Amino acid sequence: MEFVDEVVRVKKPQSRLIETLAEQYSSIAFKFGYLEAQSPCWLYFMRKESGSAAFEVQFGNISEFKSSFGKLVKSGADLCFLVTSSRAHTMRLEEARGLLLRNFEIKKQKYVLIDIETGRHLRVNFEWDSFEQKLSSQGGGEERRGAPIFREAPRRKKIYGRRGEHKEQD
Repeated sequence: MEFVDEVVRVKKPQSRLIETLAEQYSSIAFKFGYLEAQSPCWLYFMRKESGSAAFEVQFGNISEFKSSFGKLVKSGADLCFLVTSSRAHTMRLEEARGLLLRNFEIKKQKYVLIDIETGRHLRVNFEWDSFEQKLSSQGGGEERRGAPIFREAPRRKKIYGRRGEHKEQD
């Protein structure tokens, strides 16, 4: 995920916030082979043969966050970036994640919520990638030695008693 890491590393500009962010994000996208395309997203929508990325900036209230998430979902982009600010005192990243998961069916879209003030980011729907990486680092499916992922713990002590009665362990 080199592209995501590059986008997350962008720092808050000192002046002309929206214009400067748009320039920085588009230059990173061009570097990774994305080209600008038309979409409902406010900031940018980039597309390449293997996927697409959408960028949205939001500093408003909850209904405006819903509107931005709706645009990102409607765009159908594989990677969606929502940039917000903790100085706006609207929603924390965790609350925005909850709003997204509660109100929208995101399917295979991956979201990165970025707080431009602190540089914190939150990845949503990236769980499968991390699980895949863990499996590949452990040697893959059947070649892997050791304990299985899901196993039943053996009972160590015998339990005596009938249903509804006080049980004793020996």
